[in-house]
Amino acid sequence: MKPNLSLLSRDEAEEIHSEALRVLGTVGVFFEDKSVEEIVVKAGGVRKDGRVVLPESLVEDSLKTVPRRIRLYDREGNLVGALGEGARIFDPGSAAIRILDYGSPEPRNPTLIDLKNLVTLVDALPGLRAQSTALVPSDVPVEVRDAVRLYVVLKYSTKPVVTGAFTVENLPLMVDMLASIREDYAEKPFAIFDVCPTPPLSWSTVTSRNLVDLARLNVPAELISMPGLGATSPVTIYGALVQHHAENLSGIVISQAVRPGAPIIYGGSPTMIHPYYGTASITSPEAVLISLGYRDVARLFDLPTHTYMALSDSKLVDYQAGAETTYTAVVAAMAGFDIVSGAGMLEYESVQSLEKLVLDNEAVLVADRLARGFEKDPVALQVLGEGVLEKRGNFLAVKHTRQNYRKEIYIPSIWDLEPRTKTKGGSLLEKAHAKVQEILAKHTPKRLEGDQLERLDNVLARLYELHNLKLVKPNI
Repeated sequence: MKPNLSLLSRDEAEEIHSEALRVLGTVGVFFEDKSVEEIVVKAGGVRKDGRVVLPESLVEDSLKTVPRRIRLYDREGNLVGALGEGARIFDPGSAAIRILDYGSPEPRNPTLIDLKNLVTLVDALPGLRAQSTALVPSDVPVEVRDAVRLYVVLKYSTKPVVTGAFTVENLPLMVDMLASIREDYAEKPFAIFDVCPTPPLSWSTVTSRNLVDLARLNVPAELISMPGLGATSPVTIYGALVQHHAENLSGIVISQAVRPGAPIIYGGSPTMIHPYYGTASITSPEAVLISLGYRDVARLFDLPTHTYMALSDSKLVDYQAGAETTYTAVVAAMAGFDIVSGAGMLEYESVQSLEKLVLDNEAVLVADRLARGFEKDPVALQVLGEGVLEKRGNFLAVKHTRQNYRKEIYIPSIWDLEPRTKTKGGSLLEKAHAKVQEILAKHTPKRLEGDQLERLDNVLARLYELHNLKLVKPNI
């Protein structure tokens, strides 16, 4: 007995799909990179006025070859979840260019040490079942920042990782990092790469070439359409949803043209562009409705899904941050998304906070508990009589209670649930900070060692050589 949150009926979802096909067949898609454009044209796309229109038959044929399930593993080859079955795998939001320290009103530029600390923290948080390359370290040459992020995560955590490249050249080397750890990285994937079309209905050189390379290398690509209501998409949810679906369909066409059967995750990061300030609110009700809508459209084709939720647009870890994070985490879990990115994030997907990661871990676990629902329990009916007739209404004395309360009831470890007479004082944020300090002092991740680390280091050296940079091995 599980809750199932949906927005669109099947007929409504099919209508969105039909309208997206019409848009692709008339408006088409712009490709900045002509080599990617040529791939799509050879597959059946038609050049028209500097764009490429995608016939319905091409899109539908591409959808037929997309895998319906992706089994995601950890660094050591252990199964974490089956994407396409409502896996509810939460990971930290990325890629933050700032980090908010405890007690500071202003964020600062993150460093490699910050990234290592974040990876160590996430490694210890049970609600976050995947890592991400969540911080962009400012103390690393800009040419290699995307790949160095992945190096740190792979070195210090066994959890699967959601990542992405900032350049065309670095992505193959990032995949080489995966291969340096496990040669079966494609058969048992432990990394997902985000790829974002540029709204409206276009693909940059970097993202389109990344998508081509990921398909060629058989690595899961997460398509993240980013319609911004009223700025980079129609202001109505309906119009933005059609655009979102059309953009992701164009990504599916690219990947399947390169390699039929290339793994794809249907994702998104819609926003509401504030009419006064121009800020991109990802936790607005309108953005959440778009995500729920595209989740239902993806269900038509039984595709694995992703969303950006369990995060906040607030600038501080405050009431707004808690409200936005928790309500979107619950929505994402009950809607059955497979990958949910966002934990720890603040300020329009630009800032990370270690304390917020600890608090968000609780929100995610609460959301996951709601989504799990409950099972029919005939024994409880017998226990009801025992509790009333034999135990005088005291179910604490019933064996059934002792046997089942741990698996039935989730008890948050950070939230304020003790009676006033037992409370130790301090705000929730203070408790979260203490938990961060405790984990960083006591938790020891399973660090990569031996031949695997040597091979990973060799790929890092090749990365620096590619950009004619002197390798300064990360001091972490």
